[in-house]
Amino acid sequence: MSSEEEQRKITLDRMVDEKFGEIYFLAKEEYDIEDNSPEERKLYDLLNDFKLKLKKKCKEHFHNG
Repeated sequence: MSSEEEQRKITLDRMVDEKFGEIYFLAKEEYDIEDNSPEERKLYDLLNDFKLKLKKKCKEHFHNG
């Protein structure tokens, strides 16, 4: 993998993490989800599952590309 590809991979990985946080807090506020509630846990789990799938897809792309 070239250094440019490696940099893109690192940047994408960071962006996925940053956007995860942004979406999480935005959704908590928008849907009035209370701290330490079952709804908060469900939201976190749902978004984290999506984040992990997205990271896996990105990793496969760079590994196969």
